Amino acid sequence: MPITPELIIKLFFFSFTLWLGAYLLARNFKKTTLQLTGFGLLAYALALAIELLTNQLFSVILLLPAILWIGAALHLLPEETIWRERFIRIWALTAIPVLILTLLNPWFGIIAVAANLLSTRMVGRLALRSRFKNTFAVLALVALFFTLSTGLMVLPFDFLPRIWGISVLGVDLLTLGILITIWDAFDEGESMRAHLLRSLVAAFYYAGALAALVIIFIALDGELGFTKLLLLTSVITFGILTQTFSSQIQSLLDRLTFSRTSTLSSEREILRTMADDLPRLSPFKLAEVDEKEFARLTRRAISNLGNLPKLATSPLTKLPAVIAQSGENPLDRAHALKALLTESIQRLKPQGDANFGATDEWRYYNALYFPYVVGLKPHTRRTNKEFLDEISLQALEWFQVSVPERTLYNWQNIAAHLIAEDLRSKR
Repeated sequence: MPITPELIIKLFFFSFTLWLGAYLLARNFKKTTLQLTGFGLLAYALALAIELLTNQLFSVILLLPAILWIGAALHLLPEETIWRERFIRIWALTAIPVLILTLLNPWFGIIAVAANLLSTRMVGRLALRSRFKNTFAVLALVALFFTLSTGLMVLPFDFLPRIWGISVLGVDLLTLGILITIWDAFDEGESMRAHLLRSLVAAFYYAGALAALVIIFIALDGELGFTKLLLLTSVITFGILTQTFSSQIQSLLDRLTFSRTSTLSSEREILRTMADDLPRLSPFKLAEVDEKEFARLTRRAISNLGNLPKLATSPLTKLPAVIAQSGENPLDRAHALKALLTESIQRLKPQGDANFGATDEWRYYNALYFPYVVGLKPHTRRTNKEFLDEISLQALEWFQVSVPERTLYNWQNIAAHLIAEDLRSKR
């Protein structure tokens, strides 16, 4: 088998979708929208890898990105949306049955295509009232093209040659992934370009160096059989994944190497993560930020109070009060911002000697102090009560018995606005 333009196109989309999917997962695995979009890109890369090796295109695997995108679009909805959780549950319960039905009969894939059209409409409506209007408007347009190209590839039509269908679907998926990255960067108050570009260059530097050796060997031998094609896709995959997940791999190696010195391992991880996250620091000036955006950035910084590397990328590290206490060192700035936020949270505490109360005047202080300063997670089952003091145990019981999760979320938003007003007075 010679190296043809069709093979080069397939390798191109395989490499780029593999990298972008891995980048989204490495960027913030805890964010469900990034997680689902990333896995969707990886599913497309898997379908391409199978097609490269066996010359068979499995429509069920190609349907996975569409199904995962429906979940990602639902998670874009604001948390206060009443029907958000209900629709997410319906999606989670029906995803696998739709895949099984499509495996039995390709025409059942029209269910996922129709659901994608509804998701596209929903994202379009978000563009009318969200603070990310332009991003969501473009996202809705690209999602529409993605839905159409998915339908052409999955349903038993014969309108497009396979290579054209692969290319169109690949372009749509890559554009969706980049738009989701842009949305996440705006949502986190971060810069995207430098971090994304560095990840791309590093991944393809290593993958390209490994692939070049295999291509030279293929050129000398003159034949491209199954074994050599498997070797080529394997080294590209290895190069991209090891570089994109390099921080996570280094953390694993540190835990294995420094198992008896956990302090050294954790300190190295903080420094490494901070160095990796610094290109995300947004260049915009706080003086140009309006009150609503400043409150959103404050809310985001409070939610990252226990994560110094993430806190170091917050635009709030440019506050004069933070700079005055820390100077230019990013780690010092993160510590200074954490101290400033903690001090502002403490000012929400009612007057008196008590450390906890369940009355209305305590709710905003409790909503921020115990989840973010103490680290309580009142609505999860993994809370370890053995390490909690008496006051924290009282607070935990109060949250679990008297404060629903949505109510806590609303209190935290109101309290974050109060903290933002306190910080703005120091600018």
